Amino acid sequence: MSDEMGAVVPVEVVDAASRIGAPPGFEAVRFQADSALLRELGERLVGQPHIALAELIKNAYDADATLCMIELERDRIVVTDDGHGMTRAEFLNHWMTIGTRNKQDRGTSREFGRNVTGSKGVGRLSAQFLAHELELVTVPKGQEDNQQLHALVNWDEAINAGKLTEAEAFFRMEPRATTFAASSVHGTRVTMKRLKQYWGEDEIKDLGRQLWMIQSPLPQYGRLTTETVDPKAFRVTMSSGRGDLADAFDRQMKAALQNFDAAISGELVRRGDKSEVHVKVAFRRGATYSESFEVEPIVETAKWNIRVFKLQGRQFEGVKVGDARDYFEQFGGVQVYDAGFRLPYYGVEQDWLGIEFDHSHRRNKSALLPDRLHVRRALNDLPTQGRLFGVVDIDTGREARSASARAQDSGEYLKIQVTRDRLVANRAYTVLRDAVRWSLDYYATRERLREEGSLDIKRPEEPSTDKVGRIRDLVLQVRQEHRYDENVVALEREVADLSQTMDDERRADEAARALLGPLASAGMAALALEHESRKEMRLGRNLVRRLRAVAKEVSDDRIAQIADQVLAWVERLESTRRVFAPLLDPDDRDQVEALSLASVLRQAHENVAPLIPGVAVSMDVPRDIVLPPATFAEWNSLFQNVIVNAANATLDSDSRRILCSGGRTGRSAWARISDTGGGIDWERSESFFEPFAREMRISQERRALGLGGMGLGLTIVRMIADQRRCKVQFVEPEKPWSTTFQISWSSAQ
Repeated sequence: MSDEMGAVVPVEVVDAASRIGAPPGFEAVRFQADSALLRELGERLVGQPHIALAELIKNAYDADATLCMIELERDRIVVTDDGHGMTRAEFLNHWMTIGTRNKQDRGTSREFGRNVTGSKGVGRLSAQFLAHELELVTVPKGQEDNQQLHALVNWDEAINAGKLTEAEAFFRMEPRATTFAASSVHGTRVTMKRLKQYWGEDEIKDLGRQLWMIQSPLPQYGRLTTETVDPKAFRVTMSSGRGDLADAFDRQMKAALQNFDAAISGELVRRGDKSEVHVKVAFRRGATYSESFEVEPIVETAKWNIRVFKLQGRQFEGVKVGDARDYFEQFGGVQVYDAGFRLPYYGVEQDWLGIEFDHSHRRNKSALLPDRLHVRRALNDLPTQGRLFGVVDIDTGREARSASARAQDSGEYLKIQVTRDRLVANRAYTVLRDAVRWSLDYYATRERLREEGSLDIKRPEEPSTDKVGRIRDLVLQVRQEHRYDENVVALEREVADLSQTMDDERRADEAARALLGPLASAGMAALALEHESRKEMRLGRNLVRRLRAVAKEVSDDRIAQIADQVLAWVERLESTRRVFAPLLDPDDRDQVEALSLASVLRQAHENVAPLIPGVAVSMDVPRDIVLPPATFAEWNSLFQNVIVNAANATLDSDSRRILCSGGRTGRSAWARISDTGGGIDWERSESFFEPFAREMRISQERRALGLGGMGLGLTIVRMIADQRRCKVQFVEPEKPWSTTFQISWSSAQ
């Protein structure tokens, strides 16, 4: 018998009479597996190097490790953890069994109760995918015989063994001679030798994207306020002979936590019979504000540090917004630590600060802040728990020691319940809770003031034309007195040129303002569509769940298929909303910065991809080309317009392709969008940038679909380009392209 790969696999025939239920006259035959299935499973189920290595590291997470160390060398990778390790029986019954269900059956890790990340039982095939040889050393937690299990696997020999049941690994029990991560006496070390893939910066970043969500944020910030860390938190480190790889991995692992909007720090200090709270709000891109206020002198000391995150728009290092939201749903909120011990009651799942309560009741005025700090509708900017990560540090032991005799008798000091689950809800707890919440309300007022201040536009008291007119009159007076002075004559010409230039700019501004009506209508329509579509998608997903429940209840596959089709439609609609994302994110709208051309083009394409199905878009852009400083919303709008125009131009073409390229010519840099459409009229190309000009050679049937827009796209493109001192034009395309749009700028920008 031959399998898919052509290998001859012997079969074992069994006496049918010995098999219960065998049909009369039939012989029984057992299924066999070719050992090449090891490679086939590794390639198909794992697929990519960073996914393979991530699977091994997730094994450490499932083993209740707190530290996993990756050592990447030229021809080997070592993964070491301080988890619970494996016994001899676990190695033989679980690790050596492909497809074991022990994790799936257990569901959570044995010590910390983590939700296990592996369930298919093929994680060890990751090692086969990565390298030709494997060495494993493991010591189980609590083992007292001072032994370690040492195993070796040559994957090439195992694959060539014939039957999968004949593939071999070699192991022995030997005196313990290995120390694991964090100098632990128990854990697992996996060494992969003779690597099969190249590991560069891109591969390391991809690895970080696979892993960052299982790592608690606490170790990355030393608990934010102290040097101790949560003893149950999971941390991954990397070392390499190439320092840039370790740095790239570290950046990627911290990427989600770099997108914070503001840092709120607070400290409660008691001095004698007075207690003060000092609060500071530092915006990541902006000013720092601070306030102090008095509280009842009943708490000795407390410190907190809270970060507020913007979980919309572009995230750092390619982190997906959805992943970031899920991460903070798991790890976010404001947590309380008592002398380094985390009190499990506090965090994202418990509204101990009353944040969600105030949101649900639509409160917009703080009940804690004094009148002088109130700002209209301030609590509209109070962040939800899913946008917060913070730590409050207290020490109930110190509170008990410093409490007065009266407080000791009444129990009115900061203390913990016997269960060590939460603090006793007394007056001291109320002071602590209100102080922390006070700092969040203060942040909301400063954010509201910042928003309102950003809308304050100062207009000049005198038109510039009047000022130029006065200068022209003065020049005429001087000219009469010094009729033959060459400098005066030259000055008169310059003032005349300035006046003409201002007239030209005025006419251009009037033409631009004529566009504001259509643009404002389009912008309002986009915002309304985004807002309403979000509600409709939520309704759509609810309908899908109901359809699936009905399909299961009546056992009708047709209803289940309809549910799948509705879900696919909802997901397409959701992807279309990405077009509007940069307009909705304040950072994307307001933050001016020099952005990478490659990343902007890639994001612009991802945003409009649902609008241009069937068009193959390729990128050829050097990573070191940087656009002139501008907001992401500006560049995104510009390139989205051009890419959609290019895609529409290919509607009637046999080959629907677009190339986004970048480069340098002398002291200028440029970006080009080329397409395989019907081409343009070169003599009229400059007029395409005028309002309501359209040039799209497509069939009447295509025009009937409403494709081609209003003729404002290229006008908007030129307006943005002019604002950022860039030049836009159509240039002669190279084969096989029929049209090439170019935007260029000075490299000095």
